[in-house]
Order: sequence, then C-alpha cells, then structure tokens
Amino acid sequence: MAMQERLSRARVARLAAWNQLFHGIPISVGDLDPVSLCGDAESESERAAYVTLRACVALSASTRQAIRCALRVAILYWFSNVGPHRDGDALLDAKRSTFHLGEAIGTCLTWDEAMIAMKRKPIDISAYMRLLELIEEEYVRQWGLEFPEREPTSIRALAGNIRDSEHARSWSVGLRGPHSGTGRDGD
Repeated sequence: MAMQERLSRARVARLAAWNQLFHGIPISVGDLDPVSLCGDAESESERAAYVTLRACVALSASTRQAIRCALRVAILYWFSNVGPHRDGDALLDAKRSTFHLGEAIGTCLTWDEAMIAMKRKPIDISAYMRLLELIEEEYVRQWGLEFPEREPTSIRALAGNIRDSEHARSWSVGLRGPHSGTGRDGD
C-alpha cells in the first residue's frame, strides 16, 4: 500500500475516533489500533496525532463531568481551527446527533463560540488551559506506553494552522516524568 494511501486511511480512521469522542461515545485505549491510526510510525506528526488521540480517549473515561465536557468542547474548537478558512458559514449546530466534526473544519471558532455551539455558557479560558495540562500529562504517559524507545514528540507537531495561536502555541508538552527533554517540533 502506498504511503499516501496509508496516511490518508489513518487520518480518516482518527477522524472517526475523534468524532466518537466528540459525541461522547465510549472508546477504550485498548481499542485503538496503532497500525490503522498511525499511518507512518516514523513521522513525528503521525505519532503525535496518534498519541494525542490516545491521551484524549484516556481522559474521556474520567469520572469528572467537567473534564469530559471541556474535552468535547476542545475537540470542536481544535477541528474548527484546522483546514482552510470557510467564509460565510452559519453557526454550527454541534449538538445535533448527525453532526460530524468534518463540518467544523475551517469554521475558526473561538473557545467561547465553541462553548456556545455546544450549548454551554462561555467560561473562563482557564478551564481550557487546565484541560491542556491534563492532556499533556496523559500524552507523556501514553507516549511511554506506546513508544517507550523514543523520546516524546512535542504536541506542537499538531499545531498546523490552528488560528488561535495564543492558545495553540501555549500547548507544548513539558515532557515531565520518565521521558524528560525538550521535545522536537513537528515535521
């Protein structure tokens, strides 16, 4: 199978898993197949994308409602801020059962707009920043479980063209724990 096809299939599979998380459909970390979800284990950005998904799946099992809710809003926020910007889009109805994250790509929602789209009252951005801290901690843990022989790639490898750069740039793995170091920027 050609590398581009494998990468494309992995991205589609990850999007399906992200969509499940977004809709609150339970996924187990054990159900995540690295072969189908990480298109190229030699690519820093592919490893980072796969491990970030693992970390979010692990956090989605939290008993804390606030974490699960913030995670769902964050997923919408992230997906709305990737891909080419689409002008003139109406507000998303992200709570409808048939909503797919692909509909959010390029809509460039702010954190508050993502909260509103999820029918939540906007809250202080500190909830988002705390969620990022939890994801970073879980990312390092999941990295050690999945790629113990490699230094963790910084989550910044995923930043791509996230438009709310103030928050995207602040999201970089501190690499605490058994894998210490500075990490590497994405490819």
